[in-house]
Amino acid sequence: MDKNQLRKELKSLRNRLSKEEVAAKSSSICRKILGTAAYRDAGTVFAYLAFGNEVNIDGVISQALTDGKTVCVPVVTGPHSMQAVKIASMESLCTGAYGIRTAPEEAEPVCPQDIDMVLVPGLGFDLTGGRMGMGAGYYDRFLPQCVNAVKTGITYDILLRGKIICDEHDVLMDYIITESQAAKCR
Repeated sequence: MDKNQLRKELKSLRNRLSKEEVAAKSSSICRKILGTAAYRDAGTVFAYLAFGNEVNIDGVISQALTDGKTVCVPVVTGPHSMQAVKIASMESLCTGAYGIRTAPEEAEPVCPQDIDMVLVPGLGFDLTGGRMGMGAGYYDRFLPQCVNAVKTGITYDILLRGKIICDEHDVLMDYIITESQAAKCR
């Protein structure tokens, strides 16, 4: 199966999850993230803002803010590029293009080298750290800049595969967290 076929299959599987399944699985995944040493040790956490049936990690974002951690989220800066910007609260988020939540325009940029933990969304992962994204390459370009971060793939059990085909530019994850496990890769 080629990348496009696999991407289509994984997207279909994810889209078939009910709102209740997404909520229950996301809650379990958030508890696992918060229980990791990588989270406990992180001063700065980069988190995505879930859209559609992606794993919703708002619980982690809220807890990190409560714990006094610096929390940053992605902001698109070009056709295939993004940067990390600091948020002060969940209430400060606004709705951007395509109904996707984003940080306010005045949000302060965060240097990728200062990030300790990156929570990475994806359509599919494998336990060697391979990741399949949506295909636009935003994370492929951003993750190499996060040289000090623990890169943590966030997904559902149903989206784990035996092997995700990776290219030489793909950055492997250090951990994969699903509703049933927090696994160290490689």
